[in-house]
Amino acid sequence: MNIAQRSLSRICCLLMALMFVGFVKAQDFSNIKQAKPFSYSGTIEARGMFYNASGIQNRRQPTSYLLSGSPTFDIYGFQIPVSFNVSEADRSFRQPFNQFGMSPTYKWITLHAGYRNLSFSPYTLGGHTMLGAGFELNPGKLRLGFMYGRLNKATTIDTTSQSLVPFSFSRKGYAAKLGYGTDRNFFEFSYLSAQDGANTKPENLPTALNIISPAKNDVGGYAFKFTFFKNIFIESTGAISLYTSDINSPLKIDSVSNDFLKKVDGLFGINATSEYYTAFSGSVGYRNRKFGLKVSYKRIDPEFKTMGAYFFNSDLENWTVNPNFTILKGKIRFSGSLGIQHDNLKKQKRAENKRIIGSANAGFDLTKSLGIDLIYTNFSDNQRAQTALFADSLRIVQTTQTIGFMPRYYLVKPNAMHVFSGAINISNLNDYNNLLSDAGPSRNISTQQYFMNYNITFPKKQLSLFVNLNNTQLTGQGLENSFTGLTLGGNSSFLKQKLQTGINCTFTTTDSNTGDDNFIINANGNLGYLVSKKQRLGFNLFVTNNKTSAINLLRSNFTETRAELSYQFKF
Repeated sequence: MNIAQRSLSRICCLLMALMFVGFVKAQDFSNIKQAKPFSYSGTIEARGMFYNASGIQNRRQPTSYLLSGSPTFDIYGFQIPVSFNVSEADRSFRQPFNQFGMSPTYKWITLHAGYRNLSFSPYTLGGHTMLGAGFELNPGKLRLGFMYGRLNKATTIDTTSQSLVPFSFSRKGYAAKLGYGTDRNFFEFSYLSAQDGANTKPENLPTALNIISPAKNDVGGYAFKFTFFKNIFIESTGAISLYTSDINSPLKIDSVSNDFLKKVDGLFGINATSEYYTAFSGSVGYRNRKFGLKVSYKRIDPEFKTMGAYFFNSDLENWTVNPNFTILKGKIRFSGSLGIQHDNLKKQKRAENKRIIGSANAGFDLTKSLGIDLIYTNFSDNQRAQTALFADSLRIVQTTQTIGFMPRYYLVKPNAMHVFSGAINISNLNDYNNLLSDAGPSRNISTQQYFMNYNITFPKKQLSLFVNLNNTQLTGQGLENSFTGLTLGGNSSFLKQKLQTGINCTFTTTDSNTGDDNFIINANGNLGYLVSKKQRLGFNLFVTNNKTSAINLLRSNFTETRAELSYQFKF
């Protein structure tokens, strides 16, 4: 038995023992006789979808279906939620897309089985979907969790193109967490270990894919938050990730001049392709009902990665200050953020990018009916060369500013309620690089957006009508584009709210100095009928008509029609 297997066995035994002890000591079965032996609730929905297009090739199948459900079963207080989706994803493949999973819960015990999406820590198991089994236990202030399963499925041949791209091994792993505390005061440790199955590599791979090697990853992380004097808090999250790019590499770790890797070699069985990365974030602040202030720091190593999460913004370090306050009984509200950020933490790049990050939001209630919201953001980039070899012409100095103004007004009458709202958003990207001559085109980009909305509701008639007018103008780099749209619609209910209807239509025109102009109509209508308190029938119709002035081999006028017929049953 290797080190990883022994560690897995120890974690399993420890958590199972704690689970048994906590269950015996904390579980209360005194009311089990009064509990219902069995009950169930949830929703099941069936949809039939239809599609037709003229003027262009069909972009989806003429008919398709979707069956989904989220039933929950209760057995003597032991809740078993189940979710499933069955659909015809693409007829060119041999099987539909199916995923099943459930997480039954009884008081402080939760079990996981099937496809589950869990998050123990943003840097260890952070929202990655896993096919497997596990549990979470929260007796009192104790926090326990464990999950084992498959993170990635091995690549199979695409039946339509015989392609193996993108390629992936079968990846399995386990994650565990142990913590104690409440939402205001807690500490927690988490751990992830995952590895690619070297024997899941398909035979006769293309030459370009033969260089791909199986990898493994061990990540240890922590999180804590402590509150002092009710209003002062300190919180932090961090992790260290040990990543081996090729588990079959014959090169020993002795060939690498890194003391830390040499020390952990005996625990994790690493080699010369192994590297470690760190991630850390922390903040300290003060918060009460009317005022708050938080100072935060974050640092993530270049190329930080973990097999328990899909994506990270890495190679960054930033400081931010976040104030907020509310005055005059909530009539004036403000929240903001100001910080600095830079990359090239390990001085491996030829350039370093420094940014100033700032944003502010303010709200003003001038009267009971009239209010205004304001937003402002400012992001500055300043990239400078770090070596003499770096071309000075690639230096980047840019700022992006956005200003938003959003008024609103409510007028309430005995038989109707009127709502007026609008918005003006202006965004400018200013480029201060002297790369082009004065006669060259400007690299500045300006965007202006204008919105006006009006909604009237007649409560007694169960009728509401609305109209929206918007315009967007984009200029920069020799382009001038304008988009203007008008939306009209309404919603109403009949037969004592059993029949619900709605319709809206949007007309959009696009104008460009390149002569590529369009006129687009999007219309949508829907009907919903309550057959009973538990059953509902629905019908939706979508129509898109596009007319373009630049008809060629790649573009033409077209019309698309989609319809959906649905049946929903609640139990």
